[in-house]
Amino acid sequence: MTTEKEDVNMFHAPLIAELINDDIIYRIYENRIYHVIVPPHITIDMNFVNVGYAFIEKHGGGRFYNIYQFSSFSDIEPEIRSWATNENGNRNTHSDALVIASLPQKILVDFYLKFNRPKQPTGVFYSLEKAIAWTIKKIED
Repeated sequence: MTTEKEDVNMFHAPLIAELINDDIIYRIYENRIYHVIVPPHITIDMNFVNVGYAFIEKHGGGRFYNIYQFSSFSDIEPEIRSWATNENGNRNTHSDALVIASLPQKILVDFYLKFNRPKQPTGVFYSLEKAIAWTIKKIED
């Protein structure tokens, strides 16, 4: 998994802010990419969302092109899957790119996409590079 700051050139924009909270890395880039790295064995809950929103607001707020990078054995609480598709709750999203590391995560993501039907464009990838390329294309559209 890419976590080194030297790899920020992949995002086609300078890193403008970074926060590490409970081993989760939150990053904002100048081109409105919001990149979150979730380490192994972490389950995402509403506290994660609240920390992320506070971080976004502290650095100007608004809508972002999200890239969520999950390690093996990281997971998402069911309430987050529901919240992510609710336009009233999830108010800071242009698109979501989900980078996953395992087949069980793929099964969960497929279930999420089929039953929760997110309103914003959502892509699923096994590599960060492909997620970034897809996101950059969304920014340019």
